[in-house]
Amino acid sequence: MKVKETFGTKILKHFYGIPGVLDEHARQEVSRIGSNAYLMLVSYLLISTLIILLISIRHLENAFWILVFSNLIVPIYGINGYVLVATNRLHLADKEVRAQNYADAVKKSVKRGIGMAVYFGTTMFLFTSITNWFIDGTQPIRTLTSIHEIVKWILAGALFGLLMFIYDLFRIKKFRE
Repeated sequence: MKVKETFGTKILKHFYGIPGVLDEHARQEVSRIGSNAYLMLVSYLLISTLIILLISIRHLENAFWILVFSNLIVPIYGINGYVLVATNRLHLADKEVRAQNYADAVKKSVKRGIGMAVYFGTTMFLFTSITNWFIDGTQPIRTLTSIHEIVKWILAGALFGLLMFIYDLFRIKKFRE
């Protein structure tokens, strides 16, 4: 019998990269990791606000850009990096497959890597055209038709897809019955 998952459970599993069932032990570990991440984020916000307040007294525009980029970098790489390392250390993100199903799991990882490559490359390509338009007034059609930009984001997407494939491959654990 398959247990119906709530939307919140699906979000938790997706954010923490947990395949399969979210049992009580995994839920407790996820809560602990989430609490630690929250405390790190609140500490970062308090410290960065104080630093930006001091910088903004003399350099308002620089303070704005420092705050924008640090608020993008710290949560994405710092907090999500911590969550990734913590879930991997506790083996919450491991995908256990039977030895005879290993080839199918690798094929799924290849497809997922290709999908992530297309998603990342396309998203960043469009994001670049929009930010170029807002920042320096370059028309989006000019960026979208630039061979340099197209090649750059194809290569970036391929690299991202390859990294996601490798990460997914390391998560697959074979077990024999």
